[in-house]
Amino acid sequence: MSMIILKLKTRVSFLAFIVLSSLLISCNTNSSEDTRNSKPNGTLWADTIIYSVVVKNPNAYDDWTEKCLSQLNQSQMVNQLFDAVYNKKATAYNYNTNLPMTISDIKELEKTEGFSRDNVGKLQFWESWYYDADKLEMSKKVHSILIAYELLAEDSTLRGYKAGFYIRLNK
Repeated sequence: MSMIILKLKTRVSFLAFIVLSSLLISCNTNSSEDTRNSKPNGTLWADTIIYSVVVKNPNAYDDWTEKCLSQLNQSQMVNQLFDAVYNKKATAYNYNTNLPMTISDIKELEKTEGFSRDNVGKLQFWESWYYDADKLEMSKKVHSILIAYELLAEDSTLRGYKAGFYIRLNK
């Protein structure tokens, strides 16, 4: 009797191994390339929408903006965008000409008077928006991100923002 139970346990273990292996393999069949280029589910609401987001509060007295940005790590975000360019994971593009910029161009930008990574105050996104009415879910696919830095007046008040460069995502 114990021999039959042992054989049965062995078969069950073997079948469980096969099922789990099949599940793991099927979950990993999508390569990062496939996932990167996949379209989110749902109805296309906007293709392509362009909008700007303040990522640095230009007014120390603006409590609402401060609260809205309280969970944002601006320096990490900006540094990672620059690192992607410097590590050749992303190509920087000139906002005015749409031509690729070299790493030397980016280094020159960083030497520009008034430029500082700490002064990157706005991002502009090019996105597609999708809405799944059945799940009540919205998803976005970001195509490009532009960084813009603050232009300050002599009295250090914000005059506006100047485009630094943009990178394309999901190539």
